[in-house]
Amino acid sequence: MARLLLLTLLLSLFNNLHHNALVAAQKVAKTYTGWDCCKPICASINNRPSLLDTRGAVRVCNKSNQPLPTPAGVSAVTGCQAGVNTNNAAYLCDTYQPIPVSNDLSYGFAIQVQDSQAADHPSCCKCYQLQWLNGGAANKTMIVQVVTPGGAGGDVKMGDMIILTPGGGVGPLGGTGCSGMYGAGYSWGGAQGGVRSRGECERLPANLWGGCFWRWNWARGEVNGWDVVYQQVECPGRLVSISGCVA
Repeated sequence: MARLLLLTLLLSLFNNLHHNALVAAQKVAKTYTGWDCCKPICASINNRPSLLDTRGAVRVCNKSNQPLPTPAGVSAVTGCQAGVNTNNAAYLCDTYQPIPVSNDLSYGFAIQVQDSQAADHPSCCKCYQLQWLNGGAANKTMIVQVVTPGGAGGDVKMGDMIILTPGGGVGPLGGTGCSGMYGAGYSWGGAQGGVRSRGECERLPANLWGGCFWRWNWARGEVNGWDVVYQQVECPGRLVSISGCVA
């Protein structure tokens, strides 16, 4: 009897420790959306070429959405730099749009708000599993790979996730990257939050409609300011095949 009681107590202690470890590994944060067409920061690793052999560099595209070879992509200047020759610049490929996998699971890419925006930041190319706590996507899950360590500002705090979503907001650069990549004649919505309805998605370039619709069809709402918990997970092969990197 005493032995059974001891085993029961030990099992209870183990379960509590396991639960506490899981809670400690999770990060509570908020999600936002963004799509500035800029070259992801994790693609610029000129100062750490050794990362090509370990982590890899995030794949980038030219203004025609054609992937650049790795050496050229690493060294190419971002299309968000003022006065850049857009024909020689690197941009965000349209393949970085959200990918619905099922009604309750999506894949995608993100900017994780960090203390540094260095191209060799440890968060680059890591994957995280997000679960929303509220909003239209409550209890739904998304696995994202970080392609840019972003800076905090306004409502956006350290640890928050900005999900790359066409029409999600062009950010502080005011659409320089998107106008350089796609030209004039499109409406990208507000700098923060982007378009405000599904119908406004059709004001974007047609190749980006699907990713814009994702917010309204799958996530069922704004996504901006919704609470999530997330933790690091192994990167799905589908995301690695798009980005070309893994950590």
